[in-house]
Amino acid sequence: MSRKALEDHKYEAIKAHILEPDNSPLSVEQQEIMDRVISLAKILDKNPIQKQAISIHQAKYPNLSRTQAYEDSRLAVRLFNTLHNFDYDFWQTWLINDIVRNIEKCRNNGNPQALKVIAMEHANLIKALGDRPDELEDPRRTEKHSFYVLVQNNNTTVKLDMNNIDKLPTSTLNELNHALFGGKEVTDNEVCDIFNS
Repeated sequence: MSRKALEDHKYEAIKAHILEPDNSPLSVEQQEIMDRVISLAKILDKNPIQKQAISIHQAKYPNLSRTQAYEDSRLAVRLFNTLHNFDYDFWQTWLINDIVRNIEKCRNNGNPQALKVIAMEHANLIKALGDRPDELEDPRRTEKHSFYVLVQNNNTTVKLDMNNIDKLPTSTLNELNHALFGGKEVTDNEVCDIFNS
Protein backbone atom coordinates (compact mmCIF):
# COMPACT_ATOMS: atom_id res chain seq x y z
CA MET A 1 0.00 0.00 0.00
CA SER A 2 1.45 3.37 -0.99
CA ARG A 3 1.47 6.11 1.56
CA LYS A 4 -0.27 9.40 0.87
CA ALA A 5 1.74 12.49 0.11
CA LEU A 6 1.29 15.39 2.50
CA GLU A 7 -0.73 17.48 0.06
CA ASP A 8 -3.06 14.52 -0.59
CA HIS A 9 -4.30 14.60 3.03
CA LYS A 10 -7.58 16.30 3.63
CA TYR A 11 -7.59 19.94 4.65
CA GLU A 12 -9.09 19.10 8.03
CA ALA A 13 -6.20 16.74 8.92
CA ILE A 14 -3.59 19.36 8.05
CA LYS A 15 -5.57 22.03 9.94
CA ALA A 16 -5.82 19.73 12.98
CA HIS A 17 -2.04 19.23 12.91
CA ILE A 18 -1.43 22.98 12.78
CA LEU A 19 -3.90 23.74 15.59
CA GLU A 20 -2.97 20.81 17.84
CA PRO A 21 0.43 19.34 16.94
CA ASP A 22 0.35 17.07 20.02
CA ASN A 23 -2.80 15.24 18.81
CA SER A 24 -1.92 15.26 15.12
CA PRO A 25 -3.64 12.79 12.77
CA LEU A 26 -0.55 12.82 10.54
CA SER A 27 2.19 10.21 10.77
CA VAL A 28 5.48 11.15 12.48
CA GLU A 29 7.26 11.46 9.15
CA GLN A 30 4.51 13.66 7.74
CA GLN A 31 4.55 15.79 10.90
CA GLU A 32 8.26 16.44 10.38
CA ILE A 33 7.65 17.35 6.73
CA MET A 34 4.74 19.60 7.70
CA ASP A 35 6.82 21.40 10.33
CA ARG A 36 9.62 21.98 7.78
CA VAL A 37 7.12 23.20 5.18
CA ILE A 38 5.48 25.62 7.62
CA SER A 39 8.91 26.89 8.63
CA LEU A 40 9.90 27.40 4.99
CA ALA A 41 6.60 29.15 4.20
CA LYS A 42 7.37 31.67 6.97
CA ILE A 43 10.89 32.12 5.59
CA LEU A 44 9.51 32.68 2.07
CA ASP A 45 7.19 35.39 3.41
CA LYS A 46 10.22 37.31 4.69
CA ASN A 47 12.65 36.30 1.90
CA PRO A 48 10.74 35.72 -1.36
CA ILE A 49 13.92 34.90 -3.29
CA GLN A 50 13.89 31.11 -3.31
CA LYS A 51 17.68 30.62 -3.30
CA GLN A 52 18.08 32.74 -0.16
CA ALA A 53 15.14 31.05 1.54
CA ILE A 54 16.61 27.62 0.78
CA SER A 55 19.96 28.66 2.31
CA ILE A 56 18.22 29.81 5.50
CA HIS A 57 16.11 26.64 5.55
CA GLN A 58 19.21 24.43 5.24
CA ALA A 59 20.91 26.37 8.03
CA LYS A 60 17.88 25.67 10.23
CA TYR A 61 17.83 21.97 9.22
CA PRO A 62 21.53 21.08 8.68
CA ASN A 63 20.91 17.40 7.83
CA LEU A 64 18.57 18.33 4.98
CA SER A 65 19.78 17.74 1.41
CA ARG A 66 19.50 20.51 -1.16
CA THR A 67 17.04 18.41 -3.19
CA GLN A 68 14.79 17.90 -0.16
CA ALA A 69 15.00 21.61 0.67
CA TYR A 70 13.76 22.50 -2.83
CA GLU A 71 11.01 19.86 -2.47
CA ASP A 72 9.98 21.54 0.81
CA SER A 73 9.94 24.85 -1.02
CA ARG A 74 7.69 23.44 -3.75
CA LEU A 75 5.30 22.10 -1.09
CA ALA A 76 5.35 25.38 0.84
CA VAL A 77 4.41 27.32 -2.29
CA ARG A 78 1.60 24.87 -3.13
CA LEU A 79 0.15 24.60 0.37
CA PHE A 80 0.68 28.15 1.64
CA ASN A 81 0.08 30.80 -1.01
CA THR A 82 1.71 34.08 -0.18
CA LEU A 83 1.61 37.57 -1.59
CA HIS A 84 4.61 36.71 -3.76
CA ASN A 85 3.14 33.74 -5.59
CA PHE A 86 -0.62 34.26 -5.39
CA ASP A 87 -2.28 33.88 -8.79
CA TYR A 88 -4.61 36.91 -8.89
CA ASP A 89 -5.83 36.18 -12.43
CA PHE A 90 -6.95 32.68 -11.44
CA TRP A 91 -8.58 34.04 -8.27
CA GLN A 92 -10.45 36.78 -10.13
CA THR A 93 -11.65 34.33 -12.81
CA TRP A 94 -12.84 31.91 -10.13
CA LEU A 95 -14.60 34.74 -8.24
CA ILE A 96 -16.40 36.00 -11.35
CA ASN A 97 -17.47 32.47 -12.35
CA ASP A 98 -18.73 31.79 -8.82
CA ILE A 99 -20.78 35.01 -8.79
CA VAL A 100 -22.28 34.17 -12.19
CA ARG A 101 -23.21 30.64 -11.01
CA ASN A 102 -24.90 32.11 -7.93
CA ILE A 103 -26.92 34.50 -10.10
CA GLU A 104 -28.00 31.63 -12.37
CA LYS A 105 -29.08 29.50 -9.38
CA CYS A 106 -31.09 32.38 -7.94
CA ARG A 107 -32.79 33.05 -11.29
CA ASN A 108 -33.77 29.38 -11.54
CA ASN A 109 -35.06 29.44 -7.95
CA GLY A 110 -37.62 32.17 -8.67
CA ASN A 111 -38.56 33.18 -5.10
CA PRO A 112 -38.60 36.86 -4.01
CA GLN A 113 -35.60 36.45 -1.68
CA ALA A 114 -33.53 35.33 -4.67
CA LEU A 115 -34.04 38.75 -6.31
CA LYS A 116 -32.28 40.40 -3.36
CA VAL A 117 -29.41 37.93 -3.66
CA ILE A 118 -29.17 38.63 -7.41
CA ALA A 119 -28.93 42.36 -6.72
CA MET A 120 -26.18 41.76 -4.15
CA GLU A 121 -24.30 39.47 -6.54
CA HIS A 122 -24.53 42.08 -9.31
CA ALA A 123 -22.95 44.60 -6.92
CA ASN A 124 -20.21 42.07 -6.13
CA LEU A 125 -19.68 41.45 -9.83
CA ILE A 126 -19.27 45.19 -10.49
CA LYS A 127 -16.69 45.37 -7.67
CA ALA A 128 -14.80 42.35 -9.05
CA LEU A 129 -14.74 43.67 -12.61
CA GLY A 130 -14.12 47.32 -11.77
CA ASP A 131 -15.27 50.29 -13.79
CA ARG A 132 -15.08 50.21 -17.55
CA PRO A 133 -12.19 52.34 -18.81
CA ASP A 134 -13.19 55.50 -20.71
CA GLU A 135 -10.95 54.55 -23.59
CA LEU A 136 -9.47 51.15 -24.34
CA GLU A 137 -5.72 50.82 -24.73
CA ASP A 138 -4.62 50.91 -28.34
CA PRO A 139 -2.32 47.91 -28.95
CA ARG A 140 -0.71 49.73 -31.86
CA ARG A 141 0.02 52.91 -29.92
CA THR A 142 3.78 52.45 -30.16
CA GLU A 143 3.52 52.17 -33.95
CA LYS A 144 1.83 55.58 -34.10
CA HIS A 145 4.65 57.39 -32.30
CA SER A 146 8.26 57.96 -33.18
CA PHE A 147 10.87 57.32 -30.52
CA TYR A 148 14.21 59.13 -30.67
CA VAL A 149 17.52 58.83 -28.89
CA LEU A 150 19.17 62.19 -28.40
CA VAL A 151 22.95 62.06 -28.72
CA GLN A 152 24.81 65.12 -27.49
CA ASN A 153 28.49 65.65 -28.26
CA ASN A 154 30.35 68.97 -27.92
CA ASN A 155 27.12 70.99 -27.68
CA THR A 156 25.76 69.29 -30.79
CA THR A 157 22.58 67.27 -30.42
CA VAL A 158 21.62 64.63 -32.93
CA LYS A 159 18.21 62.92 -32.99
CA LEU A 160 18.36 59.22 -33.90
CA ASP A 161 15.09 57.53 -34.81
CA MET A 162 14.93 54.19 -32.95
CA ASN A 163 12.90 52.59 -35.75
CA ASN A 164 15.51 53.43 -38.37
CA ILE A 165 18.80 53.09 -36.49
CA ASP A 166 19.31 49.53 -37.73
CA LYS A 167 18.80 50.72 -41.32
CA LEU A 168 21.74 53.14 -41.19
CA PRO A 169 24.68 52.22 -43.39
CA THR A 170 27.74 50.74 -41.72
CA SER A 171 29.83 53.80 -42.61
CA THR A 172 27.40 56.09 -40.77
CA LEU A 173 27.42 53.84 -37.72
CA ASN A 174 31.24 53.88 -37.78
CA GLU A 175 31.24 57.69 -37.97
CA LEU A 176 28.80 57.84 -35.08
CA ASN A 177 31.05 55.50 -33.11
CA HIS A 178 34.08 57.67 -33.96
CA ALA A 179 32.28 60.88 -32.92
CA LEU A 180 30.96 59.47 -29.68
CA PHE A 181 33.81 57.26 -28.54
CA GLY A 182 36.86 58.55 -30.43
CA GLY A 183 36.85 55.60 -32.83
CA LYS A 184 37.79 53.01 -30.22
CA GLU A 185 35.78 49.83 -29.75
CA VAL A 186 33.27 49.96 -26.94
CA THR A 187 33.51 47.10 -24.44
CA ASP A 188 30.53 45.35 -22.90
CA ASN A 189 31.26 46.97 -19.54
CA GLU A 190 31.21 50.43 -21.10
CA VAL A 191 27.89 49.66 -22.78
CA CYS A 192 26.46 48.58 -19.41
CA ASP A 193 27.76 51.81 -17.82
CA ILE A 194 26.14 53.86 -20.59
CA PHE A 195 22.77 52.12 -20.16
CA ASN A 196 22.93 52.41 -16.37
CA SER A 197 23.77 56.12 -16.42
